[in-house]
Amino acid sequence: MSRKSISPKIQADVLLKSRRRCCICYGLNRDTTIKQGQIAHLDHDPSNNSENNLAFLCFDHHDQYDSTTRQSKNFTKIEALKFRDELIIDITNAFSGLVSFGDASTLGVDIISGHYVRDGEFESADIKVQRLIDGKYHIEGLALWGKTREYGPNIGDLDFIAELINGDTIEYSLGRQGREPYQAIFKFENGKLTISEDNWCGMFGMNVCFQGQYHKAT
Repeated sequence: MSRKSISPKIQADVLLKSRRRCCICYGLNRDTTIKQGQIAHLDHDPSNNSENNLAFLCFDHHDQYDSTTRQSKNFTKIEALKFRDELIIDITNAFSGLVSFGDASTLGVDIISGHYVRDGEFESADIKVQRLIDGKYHIEGLALWGKTREYGPNIGDLDFIAELINGDTIEYSLGRQGREPYQAIFKFENGKLTISEDNWCGMFGMNVCFQGQYHKAT
């Protein structure tokens, strides 16, 4: 079998996904330390440079994986694939989680937080969204109806904490004695926020609601 060099892009993808952690070290004892190692061909065919056939292994496990032994059962391709996939999933989860820089903390890239506005001549609303250190979101909102009224507009407000669902949705519900519960769904997409509401009548000031489409101001 002739050996073909692995393309730089595929090499980079394998190394970035593994973060230079050996998948066998991880699979056997959850060793997540960075290793000196090599990219291994899991089917032992050096001409098969498909990314799905490659994994980063430390030097010791690469030698062991490629060797033939008579006395002990060597690692199988099924084991290596399983260990590699488990490692990639856990690394992805870990590197999208909490990261600390001195006294400051962040949860990675956040495209949801910001100030959203829905503006009109007679009514308007604004929503402030802030991700908290535990990954949940703090929602604050103020809505006005009748901005040009002589005695001032009717006002409604929202203030709650909730989890993000499916990466783009926040749901809020509030039970009310003798009434159907108020429900709101916040949908974030392409820098915009769309809010839909059920049973909003009587929840805020007269005619005040938050439903509609908002653009992201900040």
